Amino acid sequence: MKTVTMPAGATIYREGEAADAVFVIEDGEVEVLRQGVAGPVRLAVLGRGEIFGETGVIMDEPRSTTMRTLVETRLLRVERDEFIEAFSRNNPIGLPLLRMLCQRLAHADRHMVHNQRPRAKKAHLAGVGTIRLFGACEAVSRQIGEKGIAIRSLPFTVGAKAGVGQTPQRTDSALFLETDRAGDLSPSHFAIARRDGYLILRDLGSRLGTIVNGQSLSRYGHEATAVLHFGPNEIVAGAKDSPIRFRLVVGHRPAG
Repeated sequence: MKTVTMPAGATIYREGEAADAVFVIEDGEVEVLRQGVAGPVRLAVLGRGEIFGETGVIMDEPRSTTMRTLVETRLLRVERDEFIEAFSRNNPIGLPLLRMLCQRLAHADRHMVHNQRPRAKKAHLAGVGTIRLFGACEAVSRQIGEKGIAIRSLPFTVGAKAGVGQTPQRTDSALFLETDRAGDLSPSHFAIARRDGYLILRDLGSRLGTIVNGQSLSRYGHEATAVLHFGPNEIVAGAKDSPIRFRLVVGHRPAG
């Protein structure tokens, strides 16, 4: 095992290459890419403490994804033989079981990549005009009104209001709402912000996570941010059954 440091934008390995090692992220971020029908598809973003590269090593198959650093990243590299030996020495059924699980995960990933729907155009900040947040449920619409609110300052934070009363607390950079179910909306739940030239939504370590256009964001999962797109974006604060729902509409900047 050895520790290696790679700069932002470096390719750790490419799809189709031989699987010769397993990696653990000691610090930094790594994106997981796979070639799809319309080009590379980002499957996930991995962070500190997460492991990758094990599937190709366990299955003795070429790499099924391309891994690329998003920021300067420090990795622990475990060579193939070291990793395999850890299972074969004390647990004779461990490696066959892992291979079965990897086969199932690979099938699920292939299905997602090859059956992807055409994606909406990402909201590049240079082309963004208006940003407006609406309630997509009665609990939110009642507090911010049917016309929603215009977002003019980024980052813009949304969270749970302290105390009782139906009047939301609002500033140029934040909105705090009252909720009927404790826990759905955290005090500082998500933020609409800028990142790498795009408009994004970031989960701020909320208790139950955030769902953006069907994508789950959480401090416990692979990703905490999602790039928003032009037009309507559906946001759920909390789990799938949460009543706290929003519709964020991103408009194009007028030509000329």
